[in-house]
Order: sequence, then structure tokens, then C-alpha cells
Amino acid sequence: MYFLWKRTLHGSIRVSSDGLSGFVDRVLSGKSRCRGLSLAEGESPSVTLVLFSESPTLEGHGIEERLSSIVAPLGFRVQVIWADRGAPEAEWCETLASIYQSPWTWMVLAAMVAIAVMAGLSGLFWTFFWGTAAWFVSKAVISFLLRRRMGSLFSAPARR
Repeated sequence: MYFLWKRTLHGSIRVSSDGLSGFVDRVLSGKSRCRGLSLAEGESPSVTLVLFSESPTLEGHGIEERLSSIVAPLGFRVQVIWADRGAPEAEWCETLASIYQSPWTWMVLAAMVAIAVMAGLSGLFWTFFWGTAAWFVSKAVISFLLRRRMGSLFSAPARR
């Protein structure tokens, strides 16, 4: 996406959103990222950056000043907004909510109750046992077949 930055007598100057975002990402430290940006034209054009940091302690420690000093020669004023991921508990609650809303969760729960009622707890145990065993066997067979196919690709005889 291109933003109109300035109109001059010689034409208009446009700034790429992806290019400017990539430039800001290269300036930021490894744990911070640019999640979005907005450009406002006018007498003194400004760019608003939405930044995200995996480490909340990095937020505001000279990053805003550093970005301002680097972007200022381009003719922009910089405004920084820090996006918050929220508390770790909030992420856990969102995960739980998505599990509760999944039809797969309710299908598995209903199947477990039906097996327990119809076959008893020993039937439920053996169902889980053989299901888990089948899962491990299938993983081993698929892994073996993939390794064998990859091995045959690399050890193919050369044709003359």
C-alpha cells in the first residue's frame, strides 16, 4: 500500500507502507516489531507507528527517540503507539474460550461419555490405549516412509 506523502511541482511522492514498516523493523531491536503505520500529510507530515514488543521492559527505552532521529531526515515527525498483548492470563482465557467454542471439543467429550456409558470405564481405558498406540504407530510408519523416500531421492544412481 502506498501513502501520498507530498505533492510537488514535479509530481507526487509516495511512500510504501511495507517499505517503511520493513525499514522500522530493521531499526528496532530483535524483540520489537512494527505492527502497523499511518501517514498524515500536511505542512509537517507525520508517521504514526504501532509497535509491539515481546518484552514489556523494552517499551520506551530510547526506542522512540531513536526512531525519531532516524526518520526525521526523511521529513516525518514520528508518533509511537505501543500495542499491548495483555496479561498472560488473558491469552490463556482466549485459548480456553476457543476450545469451548470448537465443535471438535464437544464431539470428543460426547464420544468419551458414550463409550464410558456403553462400555464402562475399562472400555474407555482400552479405547484410549489402542487409539494412542495407533497414533504412535502411524507416526513411526509415516516418519519411516518419508525418510525412505528422502533417502531414495538422494541416493538415486546417476544415469549415463
